[in-house]
Amino acid sequence: MDNIKERIISIVRSLDRPGKAAILNYLEQSNYFTCPCYGHHKERGGLARHSLEVYEHMRKFASGIPTDSMIVAALFHDLGKTRSSDWRKHGVHSLEILDTCGFELTPDERFAIGKHHDTSLTSYACFLRVILSWGDCDSTGRWKRKHPQ
Repeated sequence: MDNIKERIISIVRSLDRPGKAAILNYLEQSNYFTCPCYGHHKERGGLARHSLEVYEHMRKFASGIPTDSMIVAALFHDLGKTRSSDWRKHGVHSLEILDTCGFELTPDERFAIGKHHDTSLTSYACFLRVILSWGDCDSTGRWKRKHPQ
């Protein structure tokens, strides 16, 4: 687990964004590195492991997306799970945490985080959201269940 924590902290430190210090403090002070990810990655530290897996997936398949946006979307899309296990609202909670920390988001990052489970046709207009959703599905195993080989 320590290796995952160290990797995430190192990746977040590479960002050049207002609010970076506050979000790093939030990650350290909250249960981000210890809580499970409800429904999948149920073990201690599952949320951090899942978030890092999503980032690694996005790095492989997100040609043309700014690295900062991949980092932000992948590592912060489930921040709301540090406050609540209600999967339907964790995207909104994630944005609230980022806003409270004064972390600056691009419009695409805000949309991707807030709507990463959205399957409406309008959600496909944002490539960052699509790649985030694919990474999320790959990490949770939903992709394999929907597309068996």
